[in-house]
Parts: sequence; C-alpha cells; structure tokens
Amino acid sequence: MSPVDDTFLSAAVDDSVRLWDLRSPAAQGNLRVQGHPVVAYDPSGLVFGIALNERSSILLYDLRKFDQNPFATITIDDTAALSQMMMPPRIPVITYLSFNQTGQYLLAGTSGDVHYIVDTFSGKLIYRLTGHVGLERADGASVGLVPKAGISGQELCWTPDGRMIVGGSAAGQVHVWALPDQPPATPPVTLHSTTTLQGQEGTPRVVAFNPRCAHLCTAGTQVAFWLPDLS
Repeated sequence: MSPVDDTFLSAAVDDSVRLWDLRSPAAQGNLRVQGHPVVAYDPSGLVFGIALNERSSILLYDLRKFDQNPFATITIDDTAALSQMMMPPRIPVITYLSFNQTGQYLLAGTSGDVHYIVDTFSGKLIYRLTGHVGLERADGASVGLVPKAGISGQELCWTPDGRMIVGGSAAGQVHVWALPDQPPATPPVTLHSTTTLQGQEGTPRVVAFNPRCAHLCTAGTQVAFWLPDLS
C-alpha cells in the first residue's frame, strides 16, 4: 500500500507487477518482469522496489515512470558466505521487501537462515542477519537442494525508528537484530540477533510493529501482543 495515497502494488506468480487505485476496479499499470517478484514502496511513495529471485537482484523504479526501465539495480551477491555452508551455494528465496523510515536501507527477507539489508544509495549489500531458522523448513519438510519459499513472507519487520529488525524463527522464537549507529567500513557485515523473545506458541509467521507505540504483534497459530518491561 502506498504511504501517501490510495494506490497499491501487487506482484503475481505470472511475473507481473500491477499498480492499482482503490477508486478503480482496473489496474492502472502492468509491468512484466521475470523472476518471481516481491514489491515494496519507499516512504515517499515515489519509488518502489522489485526483488527478482531468478536474478538475485532488486530493481528500483520511479513510480512516475512506471512502464520505463528501473533507474537502479542492486545485486545481492552472498555466494562467498553461502559457499562456506554448501557447494554449490544455496541461494535463499527472497520473500519480503521493506524500506526503512528514511528510504536509505532496504530489508530483503528470505525463507532461508539469512536476511539482507542493502543501501539503496550506494547499491551495496551492507548487512547479513543470521541466528534464526528460516521458515522454508517450518512446514516440517526437510530442506532440499532447491530453495523454496515455504511459509515465509511476513515474519519480519523494521522497528519504527529503523534501528532494529524483528523477525520470527521456525524454532519458535522472535529474534531482534540491532543495527550499528554507523554503517560498516567494509561491508557486508554479519549481524547475529542480539535478543531472543520466548513465549510465542508455534512458528511466528507474521511480525508487525505498531508505528506509534512500543507495541509488537506476532502471529502463527495464535496471535501474541508484546509490551516493553519498563521496570
């Protein structure tokens, strides 16, 4: 959903991205892509990103030039780190995309055991988020050679100040990653979760943070509300 008006974007399994307006039953634009797209608006509502899994890339578009080529392409190349776990490297499926509150950082959530944060200004991968268990395997199936989305999609989010990431794990915990005050001098840097929250029954498949209050919500088989301990 656009942060500034009543338009929204949708991505489909037929590799199309459509622009919609709530006042009209027909799509206002149709963009053909290739690679199982995932979409997100930036905070200004003027830029949107499309993650393409077949290319491990994120394309940035100007909404005012919807049907034109992207003005920037960011490639997520994590083969060096992934090669240390398996050869050939097993590239996780991107299932979630979200800009931070300034639009500089873009969170690319995956169904695997790693999430990514890229700098939209420099086009570089700056952080790898690890420590959780990806929701690719949360349905009980073993992980095969070909990565799958599983039940991943909405299990992580930014905090409203953009300083932390909160995400669910297939092991049942809710993980919190704190971003450093300054960007790394030699990216990418691997960040392990700094805090783990217990108490959610089942797998937290959806995580959302109240944009105005210190109020976190997680959901799986049940919905849980979290409030800070101020004592």
